Amino acid sequence: MLVALTWKRAEAQDIQFSQFYGAPLFINPAFAGSTHKTRLVFHQRIQWPKLDGKYITSLVSADTYFSKYRSGVGLQVYKDWQGSNTINSTDVSLAYSYEIFLTSKIVVRPGLQLGYISRTLDYSDLSFSYQYDHDGNIAPGYDNGKVRKQFMDLSSGAVIYTENLWFGFAANHINTPNQSFVDGKAPLPAKYSFTAGYQINFRKHDKSTLQEEKQLSLIPTIHYKFQGKSDQTDLGVYGVYDQLISGIWYRGIPGLKRYKRGVQNNESLIALIGWKYNNLAVTYSYDFVVSRLAPARTGGAHEINLTYIFNKRKKIKPMRRMPCPHFYKSF
Repeated sequence: MLVALTWKRAEAQDIQFSQFYGAPLFINPAFAGSTHKTRLVFHQRIQWPKLDGKYITSLVSADTYFSKYRSGVGLQVYKDWQGSNTINSTDVSLAYSYEIFLTSKIVVRPGLQLGYISRTLDYSDLSFSYQYDHDGNIAPGYDNGKVRKQFMDLSSGAVIYTENLWFGFAANHINTPNQSFVDGKAPLPAKYSFTAGYQINFRKHDKSTLQEEKQLSLIPTIHYKFQGKSDQTDLGVYGVYDQLISGIWYRGIPGLKRYKRGVQNNESLIALIGWKYNNLAVTYSYDFVVSRLAPARTGGAHEINLTYIFNKRKKIKPMRRMPCPHFYKSF
């Protein structure tokens, strides 16, 4: 997340995850219930750990599917700390999705998400003139150097998919809530994102035998997002062999300069490794910084994801399963 503080407002952009499919409700509410099972997710990101201005984000989510109503529901909670906890944010949201079968092979899932966001700006070690009243005391609402802002947030999205291909679109903060800590307006810019991918299977299940072959797949993916004056693309590929998951991505847009300030839009190379065991998948990724921050030795970014899916005995038609990682044939 990028944050710029002024006298009257704070301007910010959303956090971003390298393992974007590891936090499904974060990138698109249409993913609620996408496994047709109950899913629990814990996700942790630590960005630039060697700098004082590091970012730490923890996310927990749970979602499930109700086949009778063709509906998925999900709950997501995440907490974000910036710097030495100078700015922190808590986001709690509910997501709902509904399945629409266009044909026997094409499915559309629209989704909605309603969130509550609370942000705190901690000035415990600093004070400014505008915080004091005429008697020289801290004015009400500043809590001895702490300012809190709370607001509601609305997002929507949709995913269309077949057995091997998917495409998704999401619009976050479509109500552009005012996030100013003091008097004034500082709307949170709407964020728009696109995700797509295709699963290439090198082994097919032989229905004539009872023994299922080990999965061997390559899954090229793309995730593009833009918010305000910032945009970014994650382009890469997953590899799946039986229980092993691996992947590599590039984040940036080659040849494009950010913010019209002459800074190249190159951010990082991302490597991922993971393992699936029974109902649990554990994945770890690391961001290798390739931007102008590289000489600062930031320590890159670490992410770890734990996804647990409760299996149901009900048989699910294969065409209903999404082909993207963490959703399809993972369990």
